[in-house]
Amino acid sequence: MTDLRLILKSLMARAASTAVTCLLIAIAVALLLSMLSLREAGRRSFTRGVGNAHLVVSGDSSPLVAVLNGLFYANPPRAALPESKVIEITTSFPWAWAIPTQLGDSFRGFPVIATTPQFLEDFEPAPGEPWVFSQGRNIERPFEVVLASGVAAATGLGIGDRLHLTHGIGVGGSPPPSAPVTEPSLVASVPGPEVEDLVEEDPADHGHGHDHGHVHADDGEHVHDEVIFEVVGVLAPSGTHHDRLVVTELQGAWFIHAIDRRELAGRAAPGSVEQLEEADRLITGILLRTPVRAGRNSAAALQGAFDRLRRDPSITVASPSTQVDRLFGIVASLDAVFIALGAGILLSGVISVMLVLWNSMELRRRQIAVLRVLGCPQRRILGLVLTESAIIGMIGAIAGGLLAVGGASLAAGLLAMRTGVVVSPTVDPKAAVLIAAGTVALAALAGVAPAIKAYRTPVADNLRPLD
Repeated sequence: MTDLRLILKSLMARAASTAVTCLLIAIAVALLLSMLSLREAGRRSFTRGVGNAHLVVSGDSSPLVAVLNGLFYANPPRAALPESKVIEITTSFPWAWAIPTQLGDSFRGFPVIATTPQFLEDFEPAPGEPWVFSQGRNIERPFEVVLASGVAAATGLGIGDRLHLTHGIGVGGSPPPSAPVTEPSLVASVPGPEVEDLVEEDPADHGHGHDHGHVHADDGEHVHDEVIFEVVGVLAPSGTHHDRLVVTELQGAWFIHAIDRRELAGRAAPGSVEQLEEADRLITGILLRTPVRAGRNSAAALQGAFDRLRRDPSITVASPSTQVDRLFGIVASLDAVFIALGAGILLSGVISVMLVLWNSMELRRRQIAVLRVLGCPQRRILGLVLTESAIIGMIGAIAGGLLAVGGASLAAGLLAMRTGVVVSPTVDPKAAVLIAAGTVALAALAGVAPAIKAYRTPVADNLRPLD
């Protein structure tokens, strides 16, 4: 009988304890590999997700909050900037582009960004990868929206569909039933060419399968049901968190918030976007990019522009790339905790290998004595136990690698669903080999004490007839 067959028979004889020990090691290896892969994938995703914006300006409390809210849509910014401040900033430097944005609304849990058509023309969701339309066109007038690919896929909406926006985060999850239009909304009675064009049916839309008698809306308490928005475009996937966006024109967003503001003040609602006042024209952020040479992503003038804006105490200016590095510096200690946890579980698994083998030596003394009588030398007994221990570690390492691949993909899916941050975790082959080799070495080391015990097993004492 070969040594490998002897080892396998020994493992199968203790199948339950062997499986539990391998599972402990597999969980530890999977946790270590998953943490390493998710950390690197997260860094790549965040770095890529800032797009080609050099600076973010807002009224948020800190530069990190400004980037998380303005570019990653973590929360609606609470402080707004007047249009006069936007004009002052955009004219203070020869920017390559300056794009105002307003956040604070949503549709079925997806963030709505109110901006200018330039956002879909010049801002790139990932560096060197501009927006691409899979259907339709860019926003051109108030009350038009463009859906990013993730929103279109989750809601099933397309060109010609109509919807209400919701103030705040809104209600996510499965789409609620479309709300039938039972009463004419404010838009239908508001004069102005934009509104008339919105509520008129385009004959070209007939036959596309869209029900123009329904308006899609959330179940939230504060739905902007005074105004109907129409989908005019759908974006192709960008592979970033920006695929969760609903993009609308800035004046349309100003209009619906002006209705709320004047209602609270006991004033009449505006009749059209031409009746917006200066107090209605608020933005929550500005995306800025300095001119650069072809093939480069930054310019020497960037630091000067940053220092000039930072002198203004009424705004917060942030460099997205710098703040992403700062964010991962903050969470580095948390990564260390999880890695230490994985190492602790791995150590406990290795200790369990030692205990299982040590206890098994008591039950296998007669078997070892018989092998010795049949001519098996002590060094071979020692090698059999060490090899058995190493095989347990190898089985746990392989299972842990498989768990890491599935676990990292599951975690990435949950992260994308809950936060919109898209990560593509991949297990680093070098790290996987190093962790697997270390696991096997530790498991073999754990078998040293049981192997020595087997080595010293007396033959005569264990060949006596059983009582």
